[in-house]
Amino acid sequence: MTPVLINGRALGVERNGEFTDANTAPIPGGRLWTEAARAWIDMRAAAIEHGIVPGDFVPAGPASSARSVAAQRYFWAHRPPAAAVPGTSNHGWGIAVDVKTRVAAAWILANGPRFGWSWDEGRRVGEWWHFRYVGGYRPRPRRRFPHLRPDERRWVVEYDRLRAGGRDLERRRALRKALRARRREIWTEAQRTGWDVNRRRERYRTLLARTK
Repeated sequence: MTPVLINGRALGVERNGEFTDANTAPIPGGRLWTEAARAWIDMRAAAIEHGIVPGDFVPAGPASSARSVAAQRYFWAHRPPAAAVPGTSNHGWGIAVDVKTRVAAAWILANGPRFGWSWDEGRRVGEWWHFRYVGGYRPRPRRRFPHLRPDERRWVVEYDRLRAGGRDLERRRALRKALRARRREIWTEAQRTGWDVNRRRERYRTLLARTK
C-alpha cells in the first residue's frame, strides 16, 4: 500500500507508477490521482478566468504529472540529484505536476494553497516548476457555464429558463440582442489577439448556440 496519506486517507494509487482509469483522471496534458485532478482542474479554470493563457497552465510534458516507474528511472538517470528514487516519486502517486511555464508557477505560488497545491517539495529540491497536491481542497458545487463571464452567465441562464417555459418573448428578444452583441465583441477581440485568451472560443460557441 502507499505510504502517502492525503486528508487522512490513503490514495487510490496503491502501487507507485501504476495508473488506471479508476485511480486517476485526465487533466489537460496529463493525469493525476482523482482528487488531485479535480483540484488541479478547478485551479486551472480559476487561473484562466483571471487571464492565464490555457496553453501556459499545463504539465511540461507527457511524464510531468502522473509518471510511471519506467519514466522515473529515466529522470533518475538523466536528472540527478533532484529526481526522486524510482518507485518513490510523488509523480508516481499521481499527486505532483511539473508545470510548463513560470507564469503558471507564479500563479500557483500565489493561489495554489487554497486548492491544496504546494511548492514545499519544489522549494526543497530547487525546482521552480514542481508542485504537489497536499490536500485540504473542498470543491464548490460546479457552476453552470463556468467559462462564461458573470454577465454572460446570467443572460444565458435566464434565456434558457424563459425559452424552456415558452415565456416572456420580449425579454427573450432583449437577451438574444445582448448575447449577439457580446458574441460580436468576442469575435472582434479574437481577430486581434487570438481565440485562446479568456476562453473566447468556448464563450463564443455558447453564445452562438443561442443566437443563430
